[in-house]
Amino acid sequence: GAMPVGLEAHAAPLAERQDTYGRTDAATLDRFAALGAVRLVAHTEDWTVDQLAQMHLDGFEMFNLHRNAVLNAGIGAELLLNHVDTKQFDALPHPDLFLAAFNLEDPVYLSTWGSVLARGVRRVTTFGSDCHQNTFPQLLQDGERIDSYRRMMSAFYNHLLVRAGADGRWDDAALKEALKAGRNYGVFEFLGYAEGFDFHADAGGAVRELGDTVALSDGVVLKATMPRVQRLEASGEQPRLTLLLLRAREGGWDEVARTTGPALSFQATERGAYRVEVRMTPRHLLRWSGTRKGFFAAERPWVMSSALYVQ
Repeated sequence: GAMPVGLEAHAAPLAERQDTYGRTDAATLDRFAALGAVRLVAHTEDWTVDQLAQMHLDGFEMFNLHRNAVLNAGIGAELLLNHVDTKQFDALPHPDLFLAAFNLEDPVYLSTWGSVLARGVRRVTTFGSDCHQNTFPQLLQDGERIDSYRRMMSAFYNHLLVRAGADGRWDDAALKEALKAGRNYGVFEFLGYAEGFDFHADAGGAVRELGDTVALSDGVVLKATMPRVQRLEASGEQPRLTLLLLRAREGGWDEVARTTGPALSFQATERGAYRVEVRMTPRHLLRWSGTRKGFFAAERPWVMSSALYVQ
């Protein structure tokens, strides 16, 4: 079923709720929206491109931890058998770096995401923790479950660009407005807190934010700022960062520009949905890698934005 995030009233009487919240027909989804909800679905692999493009949705997931754990079951089992079950913890990375063992990229998610947006629809995309503390009960060296709520819910976050009121205050309505508008990006914070990230368009003399639609005829310049790892020590190994600008196509994403410098500026010449991804080789974490240094020698996504639309 759908995930009506932020409902301000129930969508059906008690006796009908289980059925109502399991439905994804247009009338039900429209009712969720009328009651203040952002209409999302989880587990992108369970939906077709046609469904995600045609349903009355606001968005879907660009990453899901449950799905990702299934894809990485092999390395997860190896760590459990060879290190966790035998309590050979010295060989393991720091317990909050357990996800460093995983390949965080899902070809199905990336292909579906690109295909949906290439069809000209707007959809916000989110990171989903899908954490239930029911998968890996084994204790790591800190005495906490592998799948503890604290560990899983702090591994990555969705960041919302909120429009505060004149007095600087904001509330849940402002959060929902930002999410529905697509002013968001996800960060795998177990690799480091991202500071200073930005992606916007200059179009016709105006600054347009993530989630906005701009006209190619206005002369669109897409601009992105490379984030830095918050409170990173200047001495020792440093992360290697690359910022990519990507354009949606049927079947995935095309790279249109990249930089390893502090900022990127790109004159758009084609219509489409554009997003930014910052990729990292997390060499700054080698000191906490145990004997599994290979986990920190591979490039992986760190920041993934929702799209900005050029028409």
